[in-house]
Amino acid sequence: MSDIFNNELFEAFASASDHVYIYVCDMKTDISRWSKAAVDYFGLEGEYLEDAANVWGQHVHPDDLKAYTEDIEGVFSGKRKYHNCQYRARNASGRYVWVECKGSVIWDAQGNPIIFAGLMTRIDGQSKYDSLTGLLTTQELHYFDFASQPGIALLIGMDGFRKTISNYGYNIGDELLIRFSRIMSDLCKPEWRVLRFSGDEFLVLAFMSDLREMMNFYKELCRETDTIKLEDGRKVGVSISAGGVLFPKDADSREVLINKLEHSLEFAKNNQRGSLIFFSEEIARNHERGLVLREDLKQSIQNGFKGFELYFQPFISPAFGTIAGCECLLRWKGERIRDSYPMEFIKVLEDYGYINAVGFWVMEQAIRQQVAWRERYGELQVSFNVSYQQFLDETFEERAIACVKKYGADPNYIIIELTESCQVEAPKELAAIFGRLREQGFRIALDDFGTAYASMEMLKWLPVDYIKVEHSFIRELAQPGHDIDYVIVDSLLEMCRRLGYHSIIEGVEDGKVADIVGPLNATLLQGYHYSHPICRDDFEKLLDDGKTRKDGQMIK
Repeated sequence: MSDIFNNELFEAFASASDHVYIYVCDMKTDISRWSKAAVDYFGLEGEYLEDAANVWGQHVHPDDLKAYTEDIEGVFSGKRKYHNCQYRARNASGRYVWVECKGSVIWDAQGNPIIFAGLMTRIDGQSKYDSLTGLLTTQELHYFDFASQPGIALLIGMDGFRKTISNYGYNIGDELLIRFSRIMSDLCKPEWRVLRFSGDEFLVLAFMSDLREMMNFYKELCRETDTIKLEDGRKVGVSISAGGVLFPKDADSREVLINKLEHSLEFAKNNQRGSLIFFSEEIARNHERGLVLREDLKQSIQNGFKGFELYFQPFISPAFGTIAGCECLLRWKGERIRDSYPMEFIKVLEDYGYINAVGFWVMEQAIRQQVAWRERYGELQVSFNVSYQQFLDETFEERAIACVKKYGADPNYIIIELTESCQVEAPKELAAIFGRLREQGFRIALDDFGTAYASMEMLKWLPVDYIKVEHSFIRELAQPGHDIDYVIVDSLLEMCRRLGYHSIIEGVEDGKVADIVGPLNATLLQGYHYSHPICRDDFEKLLDDGKTRKDGQMIK
């Protein structure tokens, strides 16, 4: 056996790292020795191999084989001084990983190659390259000069990627990211840079000033990734949004660039989903508002929920035209921001983990108010919204039960609504929670049925009492061309009756719509036609004005 194989240095280097492998080839005999770590990780036949170039070539990814072969042949022919190539190689488990292979040839006095030796490094374990897609990571941004070279940067993110993972699983999510990254890389010009930013977000850098070209690239990327075909033949719809920054005009450093890209992408997702939005002063103001909003909400919670208030929108009994109860809706005014709408501040509460604390406050205020009205107006059905995130709090059931006992409320008149903004990832667990709450007497409602999570599939899992028909089916019923909405609503109500559910129609915004839905025999009606959400004093005035039905008894 050649002395080049039985060498103490070989043994020392071979055991130095689990991510770095060495090999030495006697080019006269075409026999090579590979470190044991390489044999184990890549599933080679043994430490000693014949015709290693062809044996190893079978491990190289087909898409990278040409580049690998050309580089090796260039070294062996003397055209290249060193072997230096990055490619994907198949390991023992069948998974391709990125490696960086460097080596050189030793020649004899006659110019014949006698020894080829090198190092192979798994770069999937390094921060320079992303292990899933093989793209460069944001570490590469340290090497760019954003102050002196004009260019355009895009931060591209998939919309609703978390829901995709929930529906298809993490393996499909990884496959989507890989395929998306390849499509994007193919569409980019060779001189552009594509980087994996984080999660489902990718960064494109182009050192140019042609904004129209970049806009065209984004439009083509949207078209090409609108539907991505998976290996098993399934097709998954993908929507993307992007934030853009011009440098050095709007950013002259790595930190500023990343900061403004993130703000721009966030603005696009929240306000113009599916679009490419470039950084502007409006985005800067929007981000500053978000920071103030977050801090003010936090302070309000710490100060005994100061600034929070419940508004009430009545439920109307179509049989008697009188108020049967109300939905409790959260409102908030901060010291500095006094015009924030629920869609804005509730999202902040959810994003930063404040929603549970505020949700428990809403629950207690609603139950306490229901009891306070009881002696004066009789039992009223009072509902409040609970997010899926709050249901998963292990203390939720205990606190709900303790709250009705504390105030002496009858849970039969308390409706807990599952909000439409949440994504139910574990319906069986949620069904068990619903079942236990109903055993205690609480009523459960699915809010905005017909959209988002509220599908027929959910009805198979979740035991509920009320179905709230989504307002988008209702508010335009009186307009021409909306006959199909009427058929959908009528069918949903018939389904509720056959399944034994109560029904609430929301979105009754005017008298014409009220006249249409009135005869449909829904349990309750709700909408601007009867009242906007109003403060407690104004709601009590409504109760005082029409609190009794024709026989003088309150609705129960």
